[in-house]
Amino acid sequence: MSFVIAIAGKGGTGKTTFSGLIVNYLIKKGKTPILAIDADPSSNLNEALGEKINLTIGELTEALATIDASAQGGVSKIEQMEYKINSAIIEGKGFDLLAMGRPEGPGCYCHVNHLLKSTITKLTKSYPYIVVDNEAGMEHLSRRTTGKADLLLIISDPSPRGIEAAARIKEVSKEVKLDIKTIKLVINRVMNDKLYPESLRVIEKYGLELAGTVPLDEAIMNLDGEKKPIFELPPESIAYQRVFNILDSLKIT
Repeated sequence: MSFVIAIAGKGGTGKTTFSGLIVNYLIKKGKTPILAIDADPSSNLNEALGEKINLTIGELTEALATIDASAQGGVSKIEQMEYKINSAIIEGKGFDLLAMGRPEGPGCYCHVNHLLKSTITKLTKSYPYIVVDNEAGMEHLSRRTTGKADLLLIISDPSPRGIEAAARIKEVSKEVKLDIKTIKLVINRVMNDKLYPESLRVIEKYGLELAGTVPLDEAIMNLDGEKKPIFELPPESIAYQRVFNILDSLKIT
C-alpha cells in the first residue's frame, strides 16, 4: 500500500516548497519511486522540483469529455484515460510528477472524473509514497485522486488569522469526508523561532496538533528568487534541517 502525504494551506504559506522538501526527504531516505501530484492549479510544484509541465490532467479531462463513451478502434475510454495519464507523467530523478490542473470549459465532467479517479487509484499502487500538494479547500484530493491520506500536513504562517485558516482547512477535510488518518499543523516562516501568544491560544482553541515550526530562512528566499529547484537547497539551511527533523519525528519512513 502507498503511504499518502497530503499538504494543504492557504496561498503564500510556502506549502509548495514544503511539498518539494518532503520529496527531497523521501529521496534522501531511499524511499523511491515517489509520485508527486500537483493538485493546486495556482502552485508550481514542478518548478520546485526542477521540471517542466507539458500536459495537465485537467487538459486531458477536457479532451476526454468530448470523446464518445463507446470504444474507439477497440480501445475503451478507460484504456484511453490510462494511456493519456501515463503520457502526462514527468519522470524525475527518484520521483514522477503529475500536474492535475483543472478543466477550462463549462459542463459536467462527472463521468470523466470517475474514470480519472479510478485510473489514478490504480496508478498509485506502483509507488510506496505519494506526495499531494493540494488546494486549500481539499477538493482535488476528494474528487480526483484516491480520497485518502495517511498524513495531512496543514501549512500556516505564524499569525493567529493564518492558524484560524488552517483550522478551517481541517474542518473542510472532515466536511468532504476524506479518509485521513493523521492531521498535523506546521507553522512556516517563523521569525526568531517564537510564536505569538495569541497564535498558541488559537492552536489550543481549535485542537490543532502542532508537528513543528520552520524558521524564516534566507536560503529558501534566495532559492525562490533565482527559480532554482528545492534539491539545490544546502543541507546546512535551517529550513532544510527543521523540515527533515519534523518528518523524522512523524516517522513517515
